[in-house]
Amino acid sequence: MCILLQNKVVVEKKRTQSQLQQKGFGERTGHEYVLDLKEALYLLEKKKIKLKDGKGKSVGKKALLQHAEKREKGFYNKFTVFRDLREKGFCVKTGFKFGFDFRVYPRGKKPGQAHTQWVVHVAEQSERLSMPGLSRMVRLSGNIRTLMLVAIVDSENDINYYSVDRITP
Repeated sequence: MCILLQNKVVVEKKRTQSQLQQKGFGERTGHEYVLDLKEALYLLEKKKIKLKDGKGKSVGKKALLQHAEKREKGFYNKFTVFRDLREKGFCVKTGFKFGFDFRVYPRGKKPGQAHTQWVVHVAEQSERLSMPGLSRMVRLSGNIRTLMLVAIVDSENDINYYSVDRITP
């Protein structure tokens, strides 16, 4: 059983924690095993977890999506990219401390087994990215020795990935 608390989902059963950890989902923080809201929604869609709120009431996909959209700007687009990358076999983790939406590990690898392959910034089709903003992201990705991708989600929820790298003559 999993419990929805504000901007995270706590996994209670040790067996479920172990299964999720083997698949590259969640992480241990203190005494708790925690899933990000995007991970929880993905697992709920795949019927891998059952979710309840703090009062013990069952939470479905639609309710979790509404809850998450109130907490995080652009949640649905980020979730769309998360789901796409997971279904392509990549382990995807949050990249907030690196200034990105996601960190992506090579297929079949998890954090600790390999270095981050990409950092990803998710943008809407109509969003304008400034040159100073792009420059900052490229510099940050270079500092952690990884490639930067910009994932553009269009109005039909199709995703185009663009690699942005620094060229030094």
